[in-house]
Amino acid sequence: MEQAHNTKKTRVLIITYYWPPSGGAGVQRWVKLSKYLCQQGLEAHVLTVDEAHASYMQLDPSLGKDVAPEVQVYTTRSFEPLNYYAKLVGKDKTPTAGFSNVDSQKLSIRLLGFVRSHLFIPDPRKGWNRFAYKKALEIIEQQHIQVVITTSPPHSTQLLGLRLQQKLGIPWLADLRDPWTDIYYYDLLGHSKFSKRIDQRIEKKIMLRADRMLTVSQPLKDMFTAKDTGIRPEKIHVIPNGFDPADFHNLQKARSSVFTVCYTGTMSDVYKPAVFFQCLEQVAEAFPQQPVAVQMVGKVTDALKEEIQQRELSVEFVPTVPHSEINQFQLNADLLLLAIPDIENAEGVLTGKLFEYLATGNPIIGIGPPHGEAAAIVAQCEAGSFFARDNEEGIREYLTQRVTQFINQDKPVTNWEAINTYSRQHQAGVVSEIVKELSATASKG
Repeated sequence: MEQAHNTKKTRVLIITYYWPPSGGAGVQRWVKLSKYLCQQGLEAHVLTVDEAHASYMQLDPSLGKDVAPEVQVYTTRSFEPLNYYAKLVGKDKTPTAGFSNVDSQKLSIRLLGFVRSHLFIPDPRKGWNRFAYKKALEIIEQQHIQVVITTSPPHSTQLLGLRLQQKLGIPWLADLRDPWTDIYYYDLLGHSKFSKRIDQRIEKKIMLRADRMLTVSQPLKDMFTAKDTGIRPEKIHVIPNGFDPADFHNLQKARSSVFTVCYTGTMSDVYKPAVFFQCLEQVAEAFPQQPVAVQMVGKVTDALKEEIQQRELSVEFVPTVPHSEINQFQLNADLLLLAIPDIENAEGVLTGKLFEYLATGNPIIGIGPPHGEAAAIVAQCEAGSFFARDNEEGIREYLTQRVTQFINQDKPVTNWEAINTYSRQHQAGVVSEIVKELSATASKG
């Protein structure tokens, strides 16, 4: 009877390095999507690295509660050179995403980058692949998997999808959440022309061979499509990061007489928010009877902390908190700050926090490309305004407007119909159709 039940469902194997207790937007993306894929009639299996062997950039065990009981999770050991490096120099000296926590000019960091970019192409976490491939073959055979999904970074995970496709002919959906050789910190990795060419060749091969691809924004899709004329635009689907309505079901906004601007997540020096805080300081001075406060929830570099603290502002720096607590900070805010880093291809940056910001219904002020993807979504949802980071007049005027509306107790207006298209439930429906189409095509073949 069990076998007959299983045959009615499309069975998918999701291969992801990052999974609870790891934290971050990439973890949330597939924890949430897998939950809703199961609700829409798919059978989801997840293959990930055993936490005892993993080298995570951040931890958030609270995300474990979001893993649906219907999702079968398998783990394997791994070989992790970054763990050995961390033991030698200390975990706080090990580079995180974007190298935001280390001095890239130090000889030890440059040496690490050189070793990383020549011995571990495309990345050091490829040490997991040998173990993951063996386990994936076992899962596919025993569970009669029909479609494989690989999600990255780390981009070495995509090599598993390629290898499984070549070995078994199984349909393969590759999800690339970030750029690969175009990522803004790529030059800090110390690639030679030789190692970069190898990396680019692997990148292109993945994109040519995958049956379908997902990415998080239209500019990223355009970037990937431009890699080769053989990469068909129609096979790349844009599924942005999103929000889970369930995360907000039991939350209530805490009312306060203080106008609170909140930022959640990491902020490094490349975000360049100086003009924003200058304008906020000026607006706070213009409303002496109205208290104005700033909450920075997450990791902020020491240089930025010092810069912000020099302002005549009431600022609270809240250390990184579990994701289960972040939504309450976002909901309590009166204005949410969304800052896009000042980097190449910034127009395509779609940070995961944007969609949780939208789910609160609170106004958003965006600092970054006014014609970028994030700005377009904020405008579509009528959820706030976006400004170039040097648009002092526009930022100050918008902040003045928001404080005035707070004093007058005017409720913000948002387009909830547009916002709800970014729910994980809606997005899972799109992914489900792609998976079912791949499975059906393979069956006919």
